[in-house]
Amino acid sequence: MSCVLRASGTCFDVDEFLKTSTLDVLTAFHRGAVQFPTSSITRKSEFSGMSVSVSTREFSDLSGQIEDAIRFLLHNEEELIRLRDFPGIERVELDFPIEEREVVYQRDAFPHQLLSMLGNLCIGLVVSRCPAAPVAESRDRTQ
Repeated sequence: MSCVLRASGTCFDVDEFLKTSTLDVLTAFHRGAVQFPTSSITRKSEFSGMSVSVSTREFSDLSGQIEDAIRFLLHNEEELIRLRDFPGIERVELDFPIEEREVVYQRDAFPHQLLSMLGNLCIGLVVSRCPAAPVAESRDRTQ
């Protein structure tokens, strides 16, 4: 999975929001619920929230993820305003996972159009650095 929108808050009633939402939610989570039920570590969520897929492009395709994100923001602007203003929302973020490259200096830029849209919707920008897929695994995916 690549670019994801995450929204959360300690008093966010995610179920109430989702009753009428047009967003296609990947996961919803609830405050006090165990975060990773299959793990041996029992940690309860401090927030209620949800994740929404924005792009399914590869981690190495940042420009494609950005195109998808701009299209997603334009297409869902009214619903994102409703989310931003929904009671209990404390944080809304757009997370771009980006492949770490074997370079001395890695620079990834975001266009002003995307940043302006995020600012207008009060959505934060997150960049998650992900290790590059091993060469053999990359070849398997392309065959």
